[in-house]
Amino acid sequence: MLTKTILAAFFLLLSAQIVIGSECWNVQEIASLSFYELDELIVFSFKDAVTCNPVSQAKITIANHSLYTDAKGYISLPTRFFESIKDDSVFIIAQKNKYFTFKKNIKVMNGTVIDKRFIMSKRLPAGQARFVLQWGRKPKDLDLHLVGNDFHVSFRNMKVVKDKAHLDRDDINSYGPETITMDKIIRSNSYSVYVHNYSGEAPIDNTQVSVYQNNKLDQVLTLPKTNKKAVKLLEIVDGIIDYNQQEMDRIP
Repeated sequence: MLTKTILAAFFLLLSAQIVIGSECWNVQEIASLSFYELDELIVFSFKDAVTCNPVSQAKITIANHSLYTDAKGYISLPTRFFESIKDDSVFIIAQKNKYFTFKKNIKVMNGTVIDKRFIMSKRLPAGQARFVLQWGRKPKDLDLHLVGNDFHVSFRNMKVVKDKAHLDRDDINSYGPETITMDKIIRSNSYSVYVHNYSGEAPIDNTQVSVYQNNKLDQVLTLPKTNKKAVKLLEIVDGIIDYNQQEMDRIP
């Protein structure tokens, strides 16, 4: 079995729930995002699902208030904006030309928000699909797998299958994103997508996979909390996605 290189883990603790070590956001950027709250600002960061580059000039709408991301992919709002929110959540929409529209409800707790880092995906040509895995601090390393009739794309298998699929990003230090793009969905073939708990030191939990297809964000799947080693997310048969999650001991 191929063993991944273990990267040094850096953790910042401003609250019991903010402990971060992600390849998309280095430790200096993580610290700055958190410490803005000392200046009574909440700062959100938006990055690309494949490159992890900042997404600038995206229109972000929060509770009917619109802003545009700067060159770093940031927007900022005063903490008092969130102190006035009484329903414990706020809806956020991110829009930019050539990108899929991003929508999410984010939790508001005691005038602040925990989730400040977001991934946006560029639009895909017809016949392509993209799967973006994100999760929490534990387990440290989850892996995304795409299995077709004649290939298996993941970190430990084929990373690139020409004209079929490729692993865009592999994250080994919590949170994600981990991204696989399908270059072509062949109707006569079948495909399956899995999440594997590679590090296994904690259950799969707080995990979502965004599925992009047919020029839209098709589904955002929330995985069950499970001690099983893997979860099958979906199958693609005759070009149609069948969402049917199954907890598994291993990937077939």
